[in-house]
Amino acid sequence: MTTAQRPTIRITSAGRRMQCKDIPDEALCDAVRRVPQRWTLRAGEVPWRMSWDVQDALEKVTGPLPDKLFLAKVRKLFAKGLLGGCDCGCRGDYHLVEECRAGAYACEYCR
Repeated sequence: MTTAQRPTIRITSAGRRMQCKDIPDEALCDAVRRVPQRWTLRAGEVPWRMSWDVQDALEKVTGPLPDKLFLAKVRKLFAKGLLGGCDCGCRGDYHLVEECRAGAYACEYCR
């Protein structure tokens, strides 16, 4: 789905605008787990994923999501300490905090 085709508002079955609380935390964490990294990791590196790949994987479960809603949910998981990476809306670099802390190297987001 191209950016022009993405919805700007998503309505739930209850007839209200979809909010972050309507997307389970575990669904987004599972989407991050399902997206393979696109390069070979060196010892101690964290396997980060691109935001558009994670959003595509999540949308296979939830259906199409507005970009702003997806980023808001990502920021909530950053605040909860479940997800690491860059939440500014660029390419993402998303990874699970458990992956980062399991290695010898902890990224600047997870310290």
